[in-house]
Amino acid sequence: MSRPQQVIRQLAKVYNVNRATCSVRPYTLTSTGADSFWDNTTLKTSASSRHAALLNDLPLLRESHSLAPTSPSLHESIYDELEGKGPLMPSESQYCIRLGNGVEPPVVLLDGSEPSLFSAHLQVLDNEGEDIDNITVCEYSKKRVQRYHVQDKSGCVYNRGSVLNYTFRVSQDTGNLMCCLSLCHGDGTFLARSYLALDQMSSLDHISLPLMNETDTIIGLINCSIIEIRGLEQPIQAASPPTSGYTTPLEIGHRGCGVTQTDRELFSELPCLPENTLSSMEMAYRHGAHMVETDVAVTQDLKAVLYHDLQIELAGNRKVPISHVTSHVLESVPSEGLIVNGQQKRQQLLLDQDEDMRLEELEGKSKPYPYLSHALQTLPPDLGIMLEVKANLPEEGVEGVLYHGDKNVYLDVILQDLFQHVGNRNIILCSFCADTCTMLRNKQGRWPVVLISQGSTDTYPDYLDPRLACLQTSINMAIAENLQGVSMFSGLLQHDPAAVVSGVKESGLQTFVWGFHCCNQEFRDTMRNNQIDGIIYDRIYEEKTLPKRKIA
Repeated sequence: MSRPQQVIRQLAKVYNVNRATCSVRPYTLTSTGADSFWDNTTLKTSASSRHAALLNDLPLLRESHSLAPTSPSLHESIYDELEGKGPLMPSESQYCIRLGNGVEPPVVLLDGSEPSLFSAHLQVLDNEGEDIDNITVCEYSKKRVQRYHVQDKSGCVYNRGSVLNYTFRVSQDTGNLMCCLSLCHGDGTFLARSYLALDQMSSLDHISLPLMNETDTIIGLINCSIIEIRGLEQPIQAASPPTSGYTTPLEIGHRGCGVTQTDRELFSELPCLPENTLSSMEMAYRHGAHMVETDVAVTQDLKAVLYHDLQIELAGNRKVPISHVTSHVLESVPSEGLIVNGQQKRQQLLLDQDEDMRLEELEGKSKPYPYLSHALQTLPPDLGIMLEVKANLPEEGVEGVLYHGDKNVYLDVILQDLFQHVGNRNIILCSFCADTCTMLRNKQGRWPVVLISQGSTDTYPDYLDPRLACLQTSINMAIAENLQGVSMFSGLLQHDPAAVVSGVKESGLQTFVWGFHCCNQEFRDTMRNNQIDGIIYDRIYEEKTLPKRKIA
């Protein structure tokens, strides 16, 4: 099958395209009284005369314009228009339309070609035919970054391997929106355009749309993703720095005192308490941890719990996604107790290390799946939390089960717990999911957001999303999205840590490191000497340079 035939078949599957005539059946907006967005033969609008006139006047970028890159220096402050936005208000929504993911080309023509250089301009109309005029756009890749700026009439240049991200904000009662994306060749001549209707839809990780030329004949396919970010119903609060009260580097206990389940084969010795439990986090605090890193997910009945894996094992060795399990079921799971992974020396080790520790106390706080709200109310208030928001990336194998169909609901449950119970505790939000980081950054302005980057390594399979599989792309994405920093896999810092850390810090980002190399004292000392901002490691009770503390 030729490439054009493959494209036609994909169009037929998604848009009911008749393969013989390439005509498309009617696509109607869902709002009351909305007209057909295009008719069944030529994809021309059949809306009211006002809509028709506006759609026909959509900018086609016919005039010549410069395609020279205009990216600012990496350490330059963010554009004023982004600084002035702040987090979303409760009545606002922000749409992000992203072209390109580094894996699939954003544009595929029926002749099999893939334009390597083009410019793209987005126009958005509301139900009244009025322009949405607050559209901003950024571009980033491994080699370059252009921060968010107001879109001009010539659009934004796409370079092969880049990500183009358009954003705009509207009131949540705006209703349906009609979008037209116009593309031009490198010389400024018109290439194609595509239409999209947004009807307060949930986020789509991937959508393919037909591309049409000047006569509205389908000539190819455009691949994009759409995120809707809804404002959180909480008072907007000013940001607070994550390192207040501490000197860097932050000493951060990984899952409390360390890994006892997933990835345990990477560690030569396992910690003495179950991961992501209150007992493990309190032990890290007693031994000098400034913060603990822990994972959060949401149950079927919308309770935020601390747990690493996307699935849990129930009776009969049944593995069930945690989003399919109620909190009542999790509460019935017994405590893991003090014997974890067969380490019989645990009891004496703990008692030797902390005279105030009692076995009964440890047993009660070693229960798995603690609620985030309970942890925030129970843990010492001067113990910071680096909260990793779990994401069901395709590589995890349980795609589509974590977000309950709406990522906004999922994230709002977590953020509501934080706003209600955090007090003055230092919080850092982080995730392996780049889109989750973008959403967290726009939903609130109180806590910094950090992108976790694995980069390309022999230890783990590469992520499909190049924003995670390439450290430099992760850095440029964090710059473009105005994140606080990046958290890097330790394997990326083995050979020339000074150059890597200084390069990230020169970009204006904070630097964190995670991974099994951090369990090595010499590696940690090297990180400290290179002025990294935070080290996330297991068995923090073995670090002799940290002062012990008692819990009041």
